[in-house]
Amino acid sequence: MLTVPIEVTTTVDAATAVEAANAAAMAGADFIEWRLDSIVGVDGVIACVATLVRETTVGSLLTCRSAEEGGSYQAGDDDFAAWCTEISGLAERPDWVDVEYAVWRRSQRVQAAALLLRERGIKVLLSWHDFQARPHDLLRTARDMQDAACDGVKLVWRARSVRDAIECRDLLADRSKPMIALCMGPHGVLSRVMAGAWGGLMTFAAADAGTATAPGQPTLAQLQDQYRFRQLTSDTQVFGLIGDPLGDSPGYRLHNAAFAAADFNGVYVPLPTAAGWESLKATLATLIEDESIHFGGASITLPHKADLIRFVQERGGVVTPIAETAGAANTLTVGSDGTVVADNTDVHGIVEPLRSRGAVFEGGRAVVLGAGGVARAAAYVLLQQGMRVDIVNRTIARAEQLAEDLASLGTIAACSRVEGGVDVLVQATSVGMAHGSSPEADVLESMSIDLDAVLTPGTVAIETVYDPVNTPFVTRLKAAGCEVATGQDMWRAQGAAQQKSWTGQTPPSSVWA
Repeated sequence: MLTVPIEVTTTVDAATAVEAANAAAMAGADFIEWRLDSIVGVDGVIACVATLVRETTVGSLLTCRSAEEGGSYQAGDDDFAAWCTEISGLAERPDWVDVEYAVWRRSQRVQAAALLLRERGIKVLLSWHDFQARPHDLLRTARDMQDAACDGVKLVWRARSVRDAIECRDLLADRSKPMIALCMGPHGVLSRVMAGAWGGLMTFAAADAGTATAPGQPTLAQLQDQYRFRQLTSDTQVFGLIGDPLGDSPGYRLHNAAFAAADFNGVYVPLPTAAGWESLKATLATLIEDESIHFGGASITLPHKADLIRFVQERGGVVTPIAETAGAANTLTVGSDGTVVADNTDVHGIVEPLRSRGAVFEGGRAVVLGAGGVARAAAYVLLQQGMRVDIVNRTIARAEQLAEDLASLGTIAACSRVEGGVDVLVQATSVGMAHGSSPEADVLESMSIDLDAVLTPGTVAIETVYDPVNTPFVTRLKAAGCEVATGQDMWRAQGAAQQKSWTGQTPPSSVWA
């Protein structure tokens, strides 16, 4: 069930809350979680709850979340037990009442009140939250909660990695009672999107971006329209974006739209993976080896593009010639038998937007700013197009290494500065990235590039950062009258090639925009 939390802060707020709840129901919510932390124990709360339950068009879950578990309720256990007892006497009864497991376990009065709720036909959801990390006793806690006198259990914790989200699926697979198992934070989005497909009782969705009640909670519109929550099944193939950090990628919208257009049972989600070989290796191994996840592949971004090649080689997979020569891969495809392929579609993302803007390749000069994975792909494909390529990087040794690695493909050199006019200018650093270390910085300034000396009437430039679209690089080049392809232009071209690898189909232009 798609459940939307709505906070009620005063007992006179019932009409406004009901209006919001019924709007959420019209938008697709199956259930409303009434967050009553602020009003339990206040005069008039029972009448307020009766109104909420009676006038809402979908089911109700009543929650009074304690400060210890992320809410604002601070009264004692006996007061909570008394409130539950009053709720059990309502003529208009809610479907569920949330009772925190820690409170239930330590208070016999709360246990008695929970029993009374159940006798009156109100289901009791025992809940447990950890806003810090996965606790060491998670499995024991899950078992003990299901053995308790309740109708369902809810276990939520802050994920440390994508592997935590996958453990939610394992908990749901082994459940003996209806269960909610979710992870908070950016690493937990997979558990929220796949909750229904994995057999969860509920997943929680904010009515809008400003009303989320937990870190990483998607909106109702995102779950339904972007991730196609209603269409996901236990056989859905999981794809995603792997990197650190992850910005606001267009892939979450466009790849999912392309899956829908192709009638392909897949979903594309954020899969944040901390920097470092061990982190990437552990995440990919878990996703691939747990067959119940149906992991189909991923887009790979900073800082894992070189390590993806190593990972595929160590598993005996296939590294395409483009990826091998460039020394970096941005696309992983996983076969149904677990075979893995590393490819580099960044080359499509570089050359096609440049060509569409009139770039002259054969015999021309290109300058690539940066020496990482995207810079390697750019240098590779521009050399293939017959250009002379200069690599400019703040660490000259890395530029020299890149030039040495690709020397067999054509004329390439490492430079400490740019002199003379260029035909193609490629910005392939992370400078200007919204979630990077220098979002406001100007790469042209930091590399002492004089645009007046570099630009010619025919120069075409391309930015590889897609969030934001108008980076300082894009803004300055456009102001100088230069033809510029943005990072989103690049993304669309390379992303279309990824779709072809995963589904066998090139996405139609009607959805790929």
